[in-house]
Amino acid sequence: MSIYVTSDLHGYPLKKLQNKLEEIEFGPNDHLYVLGDCIDRGTDGLQILRWIMSQPNVTFLLGNHEAMLLDNRFLFDGDSIPSVLDLKGEQRNSYCVWTSNGGYATIDAMQQFSDAQIKHIFRFLEKAPLYKEIEVNGKRFILTHSGLGSFASDKPLSEYSRFDLVWTRPSLNTRYYEDGRKVILGHTPTVLLGPEYKGKPIFTDTWIDIDVGAGIGMNPALLRLDDLKVFYF
Repeated sequence: MSIYVTSDLHGYPLKKLQNKLEEIEFGPNDHLYVLGDCIDRGTDGLQILRWIMSQPNVTFLLGNHEAMLLDNRFLFDGDSIPSVLDLKGEQRNSYCVWTSNGGYATIDAMQQFSDAQIKHIFRFLEKAPLYKEIEVNGKRFILTHSGLGSFASDKPLSEYSRFDLVWTRPSLNTRYYEDGRKVILGHTPTVLLGPEYKGKPIFTDTWIDIDVGAGIGMNPALLRLDDLKVFYF
């Protein structure tokens, strides 16, 4: 049994993801954690999400893009998507934030599904965890979409807000736990922390960033937690 992690697929072609999993011989006894942001920007985001929903050995954690979808669920209450000019106040703000971050791809894709399928997607996202704490071969990992905002070493994970867990960004000198626990995160394309990290994960002694830039035109990567080996697409 092996444990894998990936993040920020952003509509990456589902077939390519499936091909990579087949190539590394990912089987029913293995487990994959997807650290959010399957949707937006690319065209296959909802297809990836619906595939995850059907897989017993894949766990999805909420990302900020799925959080934005949840915040904009009012768009799908009627027979058609309202114009931004018809929205006011917080609804208009939520819509503008989402669409300025690539939400149009998901809005278009949602219109291909039935009301029942859309409700099923929302129920899944409402129940999606914001973090997971796991142990692999005696090593402890905390999985979350973006890291730990407002970090304190003695702060229970349950006390972090959704914003802390899906919107924060670490800097290269950010330090998390000194007790051996390592935080695995995405959200921040590694190239934004330095051109030398383009297309590859960043490993520090307290956290690992595995968002290698699928949302900005590069290929994602898989990290095997058993031995911290990276598999590139």
